[in-house]
Amino acid sequence: MRIVSFFADGRESYGAVIDDGIIDAGQRLGARFASFAAVLEAEAFGEFKREVSGKPADCALEDVTLVPPVRGRNPVFCVGRNYAEVNEQAGYPEAAYPSIFQRRHAAQVGHGQPMIKPKVSDMFDTEVELALIIGKRGRHISEGEAIYHVAGYTILCESSVVDWMNHTSRNVTPGKNFDASGAMGPWMVTADEVADPTRLSIIQRINDETVQEGSTSAMIYSIPRLIAYLSSFTELIPGDVISTGTPGGIHARRKQGLFLQAGDAVEAEISGIGVLQNEVVAEA
Repeated sequence: MRIVSFFADGRESYGAVIDDGIIDAGQRLGARFASFAAVLEAEAFGEFKREVSGKPADCALEDVTLVPPVRGRNPVFCVGRNYAEVNEQAGYPEAAYPSIFQRRHAAQVGHGQPMIKPKVSDMFDTEVELALIIGKRGRHISEGEAIYHVAGYTILCESSVVDWMNHTSRNVTPGKNFDASGAMGPWMVTADEVADPTRLSIIQRINDETVQEGSTSAMIYSIPRLIAYLSSFTELIPGDVISTGTPGGIHARRKQGLFLQAGDAVEAEISGIGVLQNEVVAEA
């Protein structure tokens, strides 16, 4: 099942994608659950599925404005340096633990919406990442149980304003949190439809040129390990998003001074999930 959040007719809603249409679950459940994140936090996904099962589409995908499929209570947890190729290209030392930072929800737009190049920098770049959505709360989750806490998967264009990441030593937060600088979507694919999240191909294209290509099989820290690590210091709540890192290709572009410009078309594709498409626009 593919789950979307969207704006239509002046209101925000959520639902399930069927063919080229959307079954608007928000019309049926909105009095109790204002968003899909609220459905997950109430652990009411079973009720959501019953409400959309066998229903016809209420609106066409092309007639709505998609937003990130899930915007939970917490910011997005992001994992850095999770592919060996990235560490080799950048000269990062091997680490015993994952590097974690967070992105505000305001830093992401939905599929088809413009990603904004900040006017304070000409070093704007983007990375493609597999992101998972937590569907069952937990603290001190074991690696063996971790996968059962995943509701589904989506794609994150985890953009960076590179010079702002380096204003001070080891401080990436400013460069990762410019408004509308990244994207998430186009939807969440439920975990039951992703047979093996460790065998997904990842591709990013800019203006139809492939700039990143890899596989989730090359992750240093597995999805279960990331969930176990994060839940060791905080309770993971349904609706939390964990982005799992990016494969190689970004540092070669940065060394050549190849950064995003207004008008660039960005495509992030992950097998079994789909293609996230956004255009870069200059900040007004």
